Amino acid sequence: MGTKTRLLASGKTEDNEFNISLLGFKMAVNEGLTVFNLVDGVVDEFHDESGTDEAEGSNDTYCATSDFYKNQTAPVSYSAGFSTTAVTEGDTSTAGTNPAVGSGTFGTFTVPSGITSVSLKAWGAGGGAGVACSQNGGGGGFSSGTLAVTASQVLHVNAGEGGAVGQTSDPTASGGGYGIGGGGDTGEYPGGGNAHSGGGGGGAGIANANNISSAPQQPGIYLISGAGGGGAGGCGSSGAGGGLTGQAGTIPGEEGESGGATQVNYSNARANPGGSPGPYFSGAGGGDQESGGQGGAAGPGPQGAGPGQSGSFLQGGTGAADGYSPANSRAGGGGGGLYGGGGSGNANSGSAGGAGGGSSYYGHPQITSGATEAGEGPEGGGTADPLYVASTNEGAADDANAAGEDGYVFITGTACGSTTSTTIVSTAFSANSVPTSSRIVVFEENVDTPTLNTDIIASISRDGGSTFTTATLSDSGYVTGSSGQRILTGQATISGQPSGQSMRWKLALANNAVKIHGVSLQWS
Repeated sequence: MGTKTRLLASGKTEDNEFNISLLGFKMAVNEGLTVFNLVDGVVDEFHDESGTDEAEGSNDTYCATSDFYKNQTAPVSYSAGFSTTAVTEGDTSTAGTNPAVGSGTFGTFTVPSGITSVSLKAWGAGGGAGVACSQNGGGGGFSSGTLAVTASQVLHVNAGEGGAVGQTSDPTASGGGYGIGGGGDTGEYPGGGNAHSGGGGGGAGIANANNISSAPQQPGIYLISGAGGGGAGGCGSSGAGGGLTGQAGTIPGEEGESGGATQVNYSNARANPGGSPGPYFSGAGGGDQESGGQGGAAGPGPQGAGPGQSGSFLQGGTGAADGYSPANSRAGGGGGGLYGGGGSGNANSGSAGGAGGGSSYYGHPQITSGATEAGEGPEGGGTADPLYVASTNEGAADDANAAGEDGYVFITGTACGSTTSTTIVSTAFSANSVPTSSRIVVFEENVDTPTLNTDIIASISRDGGSTFTTATLSDSGYVTGSSGQRILTGQATISGQPSGQSMRWKLALANNAVKIHGVSLQWS
């Protein structure tokens, strides 16, 4: 009793359950020799596609990494990028608007069918530079996480707007960036002149369940990237966005730090009357997970003003007005975030410290793998991420006299392929004589819950595929635990077909998804 066996490769897997199922497959093949006296055959364990005829099959998707065929279309990947006014693909996404500094609307992402989770990545916006000492705005933070979603769910998305640059005479300048906004300031010294306004704080990047026309409540928020504070009109640099805690604004010679406001005594020719040293300016605190950053302290003396406004839920604080004129502001506005950074205070000299950065957030119960990276000074967080877009989320440099860079948001996900009618047909194998009976063994794995001989139909041909006879399949009992892997067997009398020695098998799959790991065809 001879056997013609075609093994494309030996079984190669570390998975014990699969090895047990593979042993069951081989045992069922051997039964064809010992029980049914079949004398010829072929075994294909699917280590490549050489045993199937792609021209005869249809929708037969082969997974080369795991060696199986499946009756599902290939996965579809989505990658939607959001700037303040544009999206990278319009199938799932609509763009927001940004008609003017500090105003706009949110974009949307509608979850496609087949996606159960999406990856969220948000870069916050940078703060604008101040004038006079030309201090930098803080860089935006970066946040990421995986969110469980359902088909047709709508996520509201905002790429934060960079804070405006400080101005010397424009009454509309130095606004806070839109998008869970940073605090702004008016930036005008009446009658013109050297007002040295502070820069506006950046707006936070966000992905959320709600359309944020009013402040949403936790845990309705999914993910926020904190934004950088605005640069001072004096000589203090602003803190970067979070991290879970935004940086504080700085003063000359000091680094940004998390937490409360800082101030320093500094001798100045325009100090308090009498020329005695006095507080020169004050930096503002960064926001954290529970409260907004503390506003910078007010300066003493006749020209001292302030304090800067503390940050609050979803909003950065406004910088303090200048003591020389109630309408003028030298102080930077705080960056937006879950809790925004504080606006900087204003001292008797007319100068001010840097504003604080806003905090990032990831805390919704459906968020997993949440992470955040803080900016550092004018540098933004998350710049090493592969999806980072150049010229986004940096604070304006201390010599640029420019607005902060806008933020950016990416939403990515992969939809499982949909179940489709599939036909897998083998190549032709030559029999040693004209066979009259045949047996098929199928190594199958359930993905859904298929019905044998309805969702999985096996048939056999001896005339090269012109005529097929259905073999009624049954579960042989070689089932491996809860893996869904099982061995199906079926027999067919093929003596009524036109005489031939060109053997083929065919599997028709429909309705419920399955994986086919191997097929053996035997005959006599």
